[in-house]
Amino acid sequence: MKKMQLAVAVKEQEYVKRLADYIRDSAYGSQLQLIAFTNAAACLHYLEQGYTIDLLAAQPDILSELQKRRADDAAAGELPVSAARTERVRGHAAAALVVKPGQGGGYPELLQYQSLPVLLQGLSELCARSASSRFGHSSALAGRTSAGEKSGPEVIAVYSAAGGVGKTTLALHLAHAAGAMGKRVLYLNLERWSSAAAWLEEDRPEPLPPGGEGMSELLYRLKAQPDEAGSWLSEHARRDPLLKAHYIAPCSNAEDRLQLTAEDATGLLMAIAGSGQYDLIVCDLDDGLTELQLCLLELSDHVLWLTSGSGLVQRKLSAALSCGLLKWGDRFQRVCDKGRLVCSFTDAEAASKRQDTSVIRPAGAILPEVAEWRQGGRARLNSSPLYRAATDKLLKELQAEGGACSADG
Repeated sequence: MKKMQLAVAVKEQEYVKRLADYIRDSAYGSQLQLIAFTNAAACLHYLEQGYTIDLLAAQPDILSELQKRRADDAAAGELPVSAARTERVRGHAAAALVVKPGQGGGYPELLQYQSLPVLLQGLSELCARSASSRFGHSSALAGRTSAGEKSGPEVIAVYSAAGGVGKTTLALHLAHAAGAMGKRVLYLNLERWSSAAAWLEEDRPEPLPPGGEGMSELLYRLKAQPDEAGSWLSEHARRDPLLKAHYIAPCSNAEDRLQLTAEDATGLLMAIAGSGQYDLIVCDLDDGLTELQLCLLELSDHVLWLTSGSGLVQRKLSAALSCGLLKWGDRFQRVCDKGRLVCSFTDAEAASKRQDTSVIRPAGAILPEVAEWRQGGRARLNSSPLYRAATDKLLKELQAEGGACSADG
């Protein structure tokens, strides 16, 4: 896989060193080639050599100096006048690394001083968007957090602010519904403690994956041999005949999941999407709300927020929404904008207590209560025609919006 070319121009040498060290030791090392400059003159000289750059990320004053130098050269007759225009730097997909929002002078802005996983996610998305426009196609998941561009497989994230509401149940049934349509589907469970085995195994908990065939091995491959992620999936992703979809066995070492970072999770999802093996990825997420969850929600095309008629569950949802908006602002608002509130109710009285939120639009489908699942009965996929019909309806709602598993794939 060819690396995307990222040029960064900042005056602080220590910042450049820290960024380079982080990229080298992270999953982004397989995706990005960093070219660093600490002054405008060196950066301009590099640009004039005609090297391909997918993104130029620079401090605003360096961007301004680059423009001024080009304008001065054009006025002296050393460059064609057209080469002095602002569009020439913009043509290199320039972005401004700002200290505060509003300092970018019209360029796309990224905060220079923020957590490196979030910064690198933004930089890699802008790089991918630029690279895809040069080659006439879209890279997997490129630009989804900001522009909502459709590229690569569709991603549906199933999330709830409370545990035990039925996230795994919904995620698995959605995966089956899409698989039944003939789509290539991967069910991706990223819970700390997976309950998917109860659905995927008839009589016993899912055994630990033999020979390094589960999530632990895949995470290791992404760090050590990132170019082999696609071949690993081809060999080790399991297919459940009833589910009609693939899934990855859970971590053989629970610590691997407990120590999963936002960077790890982002790299994992992007690697799976970039493998070209799937039309749809259904992400089953934990009920926490950390940077890890936010990054995955940002990369998803649809976010299904699962709630119920329980007043406690609704209060947790309200608290999570308030916390997310306060902590992440516009980033979290964009996630809410592509979200749907999916409700599960036990009876009409519970449904009457529903508290719609102005932050997330409600979905039309309401999931029925399946008594045998709640009462400790064996959880069998598709054993409830009513639940299956509700998830089919929900998937069709997403189709109608041009979303997952649309008719044209």
